[in-house]
Amino acid sequence: YTAQVGSGGLVPYWFVWGGDSRLAMCRCCGVFTVHVRGLAYFLERPALIRMMICPILFTLVSTVASLWILIDTALEPQKNVLALRWHWPPWVVWPTVVLLILTEVAVLNMVLFQVVFGFIQTKIFKSVLEERGILPSLREEKGDELAEVSCCSGLGLTIAFTLVRLPLMIMTLPLQGFPVAGQVAWCMLNGWLYTWEATADFIAMYEDRRSCPTQLAFVKERRLEYTFFGAVAMGLELIPFIGPWVFFASNTCGAALLAESFFMEKHRFVGGKWQLTDSYEKLKG
Repeated sequence: YTAQVGSGGLVPYWFVWGGDSRLAMCRCCGVFTVHVRGLAYFLERPALIRMMICPILFTLVSTVASLWILIDTALEPQKNVLALRWHWPPWVVWPTVVLLILTEVAVLNMVLFQVVFGFIQTKIFKSVLEERGILPSLREEKGDELAEVSCCSGLGLTIAFTLVRLPLMIMTLPLQGFPVAGQVAWCMLNGWLYTWEATADFIAMYEDRRSCPTQLAFVKERRLEYTFFGAVAMGLELIPFIGPWVFFASNTCGAALLAESFFMEKHRFVGGKWQLTDSYEKLKG
């Protein structure tokens, strides 16, 4: 089954949450399920899949190269630290070192991917908002020219967030030495910045918050959603090969659907189009 949304795009019926059911949904549950919805959304759209062909080829080469370099240069030093300095037993050392190497490869490729192909993430994100009818609704409310992030946009935005995220990821990387719990903690600590980067353009267009301090206030008001979404997304992207190939794009779709949930704070979907809720209509009036 399909339903008409926004500017005319047809989407699966179960993607269209009607009125009260949208608002009644537990926000925390929505954050966790949005990744599944984002994956389905991505896989059902060949145009989005075609966008990822070049990034996939790039990631294949960079993953193999970084894995070979790290095994050759970093495996023994890390094994010696765990075995000789921390006195971990051998049966713990080897699995931990392997996990560390795989994580380091994933983090390195995540950063490279964001810098080189960040523009594709922006393109996918906006295409989802366009199809969901959110961008047409914002243009109708605010005019044809929607606000962009003024402090840094395009490639500059990607580099700026990378310069903030990279030190935090490096400083918290020792957590990876603790299997499972360490990975969860690392993703939780870094997740909110991941989500902020993915939704920065939406925040600027939605509430005309163009500066980083005003955007940070928006993020802090929704800190749980930003943290949990980003943590799960980063965990998925840490999976070797398939993480950057599939989850990079599907998480971007999920971020757009998360942005839709923020849009629903002031809007409802009625009669095939978005409308301001009664309370915000009165405030606007």
